[in-house]
Amino acid sequence: MSKHRPFLVSLSLQSLALAQIAAVSPSDRAGLEGNSFTHFPLGRASARMQTLHSDVPGGTLIRGHAYRRDATGVRGQIAAFQSDLSVTLSMAPNLPTQASTTFANNVGSNPTTVLPRTLLTFPATNRPTQDPAPTFDLTIPYQLPFLVPPQGGTLCVDVQVFGNQTATGANQNLSIFLDAHENYADGRAEQPGFRTFQGCPAPGATAECYSAMTLWRLATASRLDVSIRDGVADTGNGQTRAFVMLGSGVDGSPWPLRSDCSFWSTAEIWASLPGTMTATGSYDGSLTLPQLPPGFRLWCQAGAIDLGNVAMSFSDAVTVVTPPPGPVPIPAVRIVNSTSQTAATGSISNSVPVMGFF
Repeated sequence: MSKHRPFLVSLSLQSLALAQIAAVSPSDRAGLEGNSFTHFPLGRASARMQTLHSDVPGGTLIRGHAYRRDATGVRGQIAAFQSDLSVTLSMAPNLPTQASTTFANNVGSNPTTVLPRTLLTFPATNRPTQDPAPTFDLTIPYQLPFLVPPQGGTLCVDVQVFGNQTATGANQNLSIFLDAHENYADGRAEQPGFRTFQGCPAPGATAECYSAMTLWRLATASRLDVSIRDGVADTGNGQTRAFVMLGSGVDGSPWPLRSDCSFWSTAEIWASLPGTMTATGSYDGSLTLPQLPPGFRLWCQAGAIDLGNVAMSFSDAVTVVTPPPGPVPIPAVRIVNSTSQTAATGSISNSVPVMGFF
């Protein structure tokens, strides 16, 4: 068989729960959703991606790695597919903050091809029903294990994608929506909210009001960014205001004046948001909060009200976990060439797929 042809193997790839994972990188994402998503590397027809990890503990025996689905987006099912790829591991000479755009410069001495070029089958996945996804559904088992030295260091995971197979054709760029996370050099932390349940339309409208929220942990405070769509529109009098409710749990009881509108949050705190709604029922703004302790799950709901005629709408529910400070220095980066697995160089980004090592 030619060395350029993939070895066709039949592997039973099963989801890996967090309890089966030896390490997660970035490590602060083990129990938290990432703040982004990516189609690298599995969604590319030809690509090379290195990820550098300084947060995988020394002495970890790695038999494979896995990715999980992005939860905060509302994308649905992604069909099963196959990816033709290889994986090489080494201990990089550079910290993640010193990553080179030249792939060869990030590869350590004695690199180990833990998975020769192989065609792997990945299962269909759907949007997780909670954040983060409880399992790493897209697994890459190695043929050779790799031991991180007891003293630790920077692990370099080098993935080359030679092609893929889908139900609609071969070697296409795919939208896989893997969970990803970007850490910031100043230690701030960004935590997206997970949209769930269902909002209600503004009076006279049919589109349900919805919102997106992101919680930021800053140096001395927290900030909740709120976007509302399809809420009550301002008629030009400047009396239509946005608000947000914060609670420690889920309620679900109807608003007394409209049975089709539910209070999804226990709403221990109501806050008026600065500014007014737009003429199309949209809002974008922020609410400054005290510094919140990490690991606390909030249930939030936004809404809009016309102070003149009391027309009101409520959004869907958004739940978010208060994050810890971001790790400093940044523990993981990616270097990627998204169009050629033979490329010598790639671009550096602090946004990396959340990876579980098993």
